[in-house]
Amino acid sequence: MDFIKYSEFLLRKLRERQEDLTQTLATGGAQDFVQYQRIVGEISGLNFAEQEITALHGRMEDVEDD
Repeated sequence: MDFIKYSEFLLRKLRERQEDLTQTLATGGAQDFVQYQRIVGEISGLNFAEQEITALHGRMEDVEDD
């Protein structure tokens, strides 16, 4: 149960960061192409981490249901 609680907290934090970075790009906040690439890379990494945590979260729920 603790894993689910902590993973939900972590997912919220990842999504908040993704939203902040997306807003930065949407408002033209990248100062140059290098910063744009860094932000896009970070968003990509956050998406990957979110997918992995969500998949693990689902597997843990299945184990708890058994």
